Amino acid sequence: MDIGCRIGASCTAIFLYADDVILLAPSVQALQSLVDICASELEFLDMAITVGKSACMRFGPRFKNACVDIAVSGHSIKWEMSARYLSVYLENSTKFKCSFSKNKAGFFKVF
Repeated sequence: MDIGCRIGASCTAIFLYADDVILLAPSVQALQSLVDICASELEFLDMAITVGKSACMRFGPRFKNACVDIAVSGHSIKWEMSARYLSVYLENSTKFKCSFSKNKAGFFKVF
């Protein structure tokens, strides 16, 4: 199933580290399909997606356009301007973008 985004010749749909997950999809409809697949597999494992800790982001020329809600078990996942993944802040933009300003501020606060 080629639902994910192309990185070179490979179709990539998911990045995992422990219980942190990133789903990559070329469209909102494809993202909903990936979320449905993940929710189904997690239900088989007696686990669930925590909607309150989840966020949707959009990258590319239409990143500011309104999107339909992504739903999990009747609950919507919010569309965010930035989100944290493994202590790195991702920001929606025309291109993939990370922000390290909060990391730098935390470092100088401790220093």
